Amino acid sequence: MTKWTDAERQTVDKPEWQVRCLTGDQGHVWIHCYDDLPSAVRRRLAYSRYNICPACTTMEADRLAAARGRKRTSVAYYFAVIEAIELELDGDDE
Repeated sequence: MTKWTDAERQTVDKPEWQVRCLTGDQGHVWIHCYDDLPSAVRRRLAYSRYNICPACTTMEADRLAAARGRKRTSVAYYFAVIEAIELELDGDDE
């Protein structure tokens, strides 16, 4: 999985930094990717303890599927990516 830089992990009062995005973009830039996600993945993102970028989730899940020789990205890959991102971000709070 791609590593998140300090700038992407920071929690600040700037509204544009509230979304956890690998590129550091504002949330409105990539929110359209949310509509393309399977409903189970949208629900999982909605219940995440972090506001994780849907585009980053998709890119990382696609990368994971490709690394495992899969042509399609399953819901399980999305869930694995979301969990990995949450765990990494949890470690930042320590």
